[in-house]
This record gives sequence, structure tokens and C-alpha cells, in this order.
Amino acid sequence: MKNARKIVFCILSMALLFGMTQSCLAKNEEDEKIKHGIRIDGVDVGNMTYDEAMEAVEPVAVDKLKSKAVMKVGAREIEVSLKKLGYQWDEDIVEEALGTGKKGNILKRYKDGQVLLNKGMELNIPINADDDTVEQKLEKKCNEYNLTAKNASLKFNGSGFDIIPEEDGCEVDYKKTVESLQKQLENQWIGKTKLQVEATVTTSTPKYTTKDCEKVSETAMGSFSTTFTVGSAFEGRNLNIKNGVEKIDGTVLYPGEEYSCNAVLAPWTEENGWHPAGTYSEGEVIDSLGGGICQVSSTLYNALLNAEIKVTERYSHSMAVSYVDLAADAALAGDYKDLKFLNDTDAPIYIRGIYDYGQLTFKIYGHDTRPENRSVSYESVVTKTVPIADKVTKDSSKPKGYRSVESNGHVGYVAELYKIVYENGEEVSREKLHTSTYAMAPRKVVEGTGQDEPEKTTEEKTEKESKEEAVTEKQEQQKPEKKQKEASEEEAEE
Repeated sequence: MKNARKIVFCILSMALLFGMTQSCLAKNEEDEKIKHGIRIDGVDVGNMTYDEAMEAVEPVAVDKLKSKAVMKVGAREIEVSLKKLGYQWDEDIVEEALGTGKKGNILKRYKDGQVLLNKGMELNIPINADDDTVEQKLEKKCNEYNLTAKNASLKFNGSGFDIIPEEDGCEVDYKKTVESLQKQLENQWIGKTKLQVEATVTTSTPKYTTKDCEKVSETAMGSFSTTFTVGSAFEGRNLNIKNGVEKIDGTVLYPGEEYSCNAVLAPWTEENGWHPAGTYSEGEVIDSLGGGICQVSSTLYNALLNAEIKVTERYSHSMAVSYVDLAADAALAGDYKDLKFLNDTDAPIYIRGIYDYGQLTFKIYGHDTRPENRSVSYESVVTKTVPIADKVTKDSSKPKGYRSVESNGHVGYVAELYKIVYENGEEVSREKLHTSTYAMAPRKVVEGTGQDEPEKTTEEKTEKESKEEAVTEKQEQQKPEKKQKEASEEEAEE
């Protein structure tokens, strides 16, 4: 009897264990599949495994990323796909679908089950992106539509000035625009239509207007002219002067702005219009690109002095030049010598450059608030002169008594520049602006130290005299060319 009971107990236990096993297997199989009634962006994923659902949903997600966002920037429209803006779809939506109706407390699972039973459940594929990434990509698309505010400007028309009116600017606020786009993706858009996004645009107004330009008088505040030698021997130098004048002519400088000649004229290359011409280098005149440009900067400097515009940086030449007074020059060299000045007035400054045959002129126009009874002049005072010394080179290949001057050299100076102010024609102040030092360049002389030439026969002397006469005649013919070269050296600058 006892054995029969044991057998029955074992059979019942095995049946119960089998039932529980089958139930667990069924439960596990059910957990691995999405519940019936769930859709993801219209795709029925009920009874699908995770992998099956991923395969079914991915094409829809890819199409969704191909959808266009239409960005309205003022009156313009820019169309770009979400993918190109850096958006990606969130694959966690499939994991969410798999857990719907199975996770949470009993009450939540019951409610989810009722929804699925009655009408099913629609999940949308999330489209996400890093906001900074979207801003950067959007900026590349919209940047051309950003308009910087333009100040009113001036243009010389031959007799006076035309005023070019100011223009307002506009700029896309990319942060706010991306926020608006993301809001539509999350709350309103279901992927069936184009996203319509009104870009947030901020407007800006120019600092200087037509009213400011109207202050500029058609009478120059200050001007200055220098002359230069014309002719084929000076072609490179004169072309450089012309190029420099043209690059500076028409400059409009607004209050508080600083002007740098080097920033405007450089680079010193043939591509930028510069030609080889004489320039100072270590006490000698050599050819370099841009030779002659310092006459342009020096002429401009004196015009600025006469207009009483604030000069913030100026350098003298290494040796004296002839086209302006000592200490009234302004050298340019590489990136270490520059002429800079600041518009310290209350209105725009207009710089007019004029290149004429043998003369260049700069005129400075602006709002001249100086009293009518006030005038200024500038005086150069030499405080030291260094005479030219000879630098003699002995040459044994030349006979004793031979002497030849290879270069004439330059006198050295120390000079001061004074600003003198007059009221009603009477001097009221005298101010020293600066002291400039110009190096002395020695005269280069070659002297012979070789043997004396042997005594010539009468026939040899006659032949020698004929040759000397021919040389003298040739030298006379070359005098104009030599004078041109000397003038070129006199005008050359560092």
C-alpha cells in the first residue's frame, strides 16, 4: 500500500514538474517576442523577436532620416535631409517594444495589456542628434545667408563724394533654430511630411550711417605732395609708387579704427604688383621688390601730419632721403617697419591718393573741427651732421697712383621734427615730435698699389692717347645715364 502511494506521488510530482517546465518554456518564448498589437511607425512588429523587428523597422528608419527639413531664412529656403544634419535613429525603440506589457508593476502590465487588446499601441522611431553637431552642419548650409551690417561709406566722384547708404545685417541664431527643429521632431512630426522650420534670425544695425558720412567735408583736412624722376631708368620704381597709391586710394577709416600700411600693401611679391627697384640695404642701394614704396608712405605721413590725424607707429630710413625733409620720412620694411595711424575724429576719414606724371599726392578728408584761425607747420632741425668718410680698398692689380671712386656715400644726420601751431598767424606752441638718426655711408675708393707702368715709346704714347680720347668720348656719352643712376640712388629708400 505504501509502495502504491509512493508511485502515485512520484507520478504526480513528475507531471507537475513537466507542467511547470512547459509553462516556463512557453513563458520564455513569450518574453522573447513582442506582444501582439504593437506597431513601430506603422510597422506591425507583434509576435516578432528583437532581430526580426530590427530588420523590419530599419528600412523605415532609414527613409525617415532621408526626410527633408526646410529651413526658412527670411525670404530664402534651404532644404536638407535629417541625415546630413547629423541625425540618427534610436534603436532602443525596438527594445522598448519588446518590453511593453512585460515590465513594470502588475498594474502597469495590466493597463498595457488592455491597450494592446483593445486598440493596439503605436510607437514612433526617435530621431536624435548632438545639438552642437546639428548647429555646425546647419551653419555651413545657412552661413551664406548671414549678412554683416555694413556701415555707410564714401566714394569720390571726381568733384565731391557720393554717400553709399548703410545696410542692416542679419544672422541665424543656430542654437534657437535647432531647438525649434528638435521640438517638431519630438512633438509634431511623424515622418510623412517635410519639416518646416522658421529659422530664428537676429538683426543688427551698422554703427555708422549716412548721417555720419554727411559730416565729411569736401575740403581736405590736410594734403601733401612729393615729386619723383620719370623715365625708363625709373620704370620699376615708378610702377611701385603707382601701385602703392592705388592700393591706398579710396580708403575709408571709421572712428576708432587703426590703419596699417603693411597690412594693405603686403605681400611684397610680383603677384601683388611689385617690381624690382632701388632700395637701401646696409649702406648700399640694391634692387628689391617694392623699391620706392617709402616715398608713398612718407608722402602719406606728411598729409596725416597736416590733417593732425594721430600717427601711432612710424620709423625713419636707415639713410637720408631727398623727397621729404629729414625726420619727416616714414619707412616701410618687411614686417618690422610700418606706418600706422588712428582715426581719432568723430566721423569717417577718406584718403585720396593721386598719381600724376612726376608727382604723387595724398589728401585726407574728414570732419574738421579745428578752429578756423588755427594752422600748423612742421620744421626739421638738424642737430648733428656726420661727414662722409672714405673707405679705401687697396688693389695690387692696379698701378700706384690709380684712384677710383666706386660709390659716393651718404652724409649721416641726426634730426628733430617740430610741430608748430599758429593762431591768427601767431605761433602759440612748438612741440618736438621725434628724433631721427640717419647713418653715414662711406665713400668707397679703390687705390692701386701695384708697380708703376713702364715708360712708353712715342708710338705707344700716341696709341695710348688715342685710346684715352675714345674712352673720354664714351664717358661723355654715358653722362646722362650716370646722372639718372645717381638720381635713382638719391631717391631710393629702405
